[in-house]
Amino acid sequence: MRKYETFFIMDPDLPDEVTAVVDDKLKNIVGSSGGMVLSYVPWGKKKLAYPVKRRSRGLYVLMEYAGGPELVAELERNMRLDERVLKFITVKLEDRFDPEKAEPREAVTPPPFGEEEDVESSGPGILDDEEGLGEGFEGDEEIEDEEE
Repeated sequence: MRKYETFFIMDPDLPDEVTAVVDDKLKNIVGSSGGMVLSYVPWGKKKLAYPVKRRSRGLYVLMEYAGGPELVAELERNMRLDERVLKFITVKLEDRFDPEKAEPREAVTPPPFGEEEDVESSGPGILDDEEGLGEGFEGDEEIEDEEE
């Protein structure tokens, strides 16, 4: 048995009942494929770094589970087919995982992101005349001399 972590983003406009249906569906896929869900932590609705399927926000969820490689293939196949899941990524955490020997972990909590945190920087642009990088760049004169 291997230990995996799947991080996925769901449509944030879904009602809570529909989100619960997707949660149950994914947990049932893991269970029916011979695996077991170790943790399932919804991180909440956050702003995306870039638009995904015309959405600027998403409901982030982190799920850790144990199972075989065929479980990951089945889970990812279902996520690809489900329009409610915008994006996902799966990472193998351990090659050999024994759930009976696993040490109990503290509850995983989402990182402390601000709800309305802007991704774009508010600093100056790359070329800023105040720093002397705009007009009068040294390379401009050499090119003009060569053209004459």
